[in-house]
Amino acid sequence: MRRQKSQSFGLIAVKSIGLIIWKSILFLFSMLSKLLLLFFNFFKWLFSNVFHATKATIVQKSLESKKPKGAAKYFPFQLLEKKSGDLEKFESMLVSKKSTVGIILGARGSGKSGIGMRILENVHANSSRRVCAIGFSRESIPSWIDCADSISEIQNGSFVLVDEGGIVFSARRSMGDANALLSELLLISRHKDLSILFISQNSSNLDVNALRQTDYLLLRKSSLLQKDFERKKIQQLYEEAAPFFGRHPSEAQFSTYVYSDEFCGLIQNSLPSFWSELASKSFKGFKPA
Repeated sequence: MRRQKSQSFGLIAVKSIGLIIWKSILFLFSMLSKLLLLFFNFFKWLFSNVFHATKATIVQKSLESKKPKGAAKYFPFQLLEKKSGDLEKFESMLVSKKSTVGIILGARGSGKSGIGMRILENVHANSSRRVCAIGFSRESIPSWIDCADSISEIQNGSFVLVDEGGIVFSARRSMGDANALLSELLLISRHKDLSILFISQNSSNLDVNALRQTDYLLLRKSSLLQKDFERKKIQQLYEEAAPFFGRHPSEAQFSTYVYSDEFCGLIQNSLPSFWSELASKSFKGFKPA
């Protein structure tokens, strides 16, 4: 009887030890699996980040290699015909004044971006002031022009060129958002010492309050019916500018009518030193937040 009990106890002990060993093996296997999974996820994360970082570096280097090279060069405007004021004072105002607002108007393909970029280059070449572009492709402009993806990226003290044609809105948003963007820029311009130069095909797209805040207007040649859809004041300015354009037909491609306190009249601008078809036709697709 005692022998049977001893055998039963021994059998139970063996089974218990076997169960403990088995559970220990399962536990160790589970921990090993989790550890292996942890290592796998870590190396997956590491590889993914290294891959993306390497890819981003390659993309950035590729982008930098496509950018136009060379420092900013200053090319003054050429006076074609003066109505009033002094052209040098106007150019000096663009460079020296901390916060200004300008608007470039004109038909599609009339050279609005060309004169806008020429002003950016002149400002940077004359003062080393930071210059920024919104609505242009990164590869089309040199490294000394900041290309902002959002308003928050604009550095204090910058001269900012904004191309309305390069701003992309979702289907649920309208061109009224262009006014919202311009209004936001105008709101922060005084606080951040920003100079804003806004490119638009037609002033009717812009809020009248934005127009009231402008320090100068640059008019390129309008399209056939553009003047009919402009605001009354802009219509008057186009009528005022028409004889100036008419007296200088050979310079029409690079001529601009300037309306400002410092100067009124017709000027001629050279294209930026880095200009190309890519800069004139492509845009970044800036999406306002």
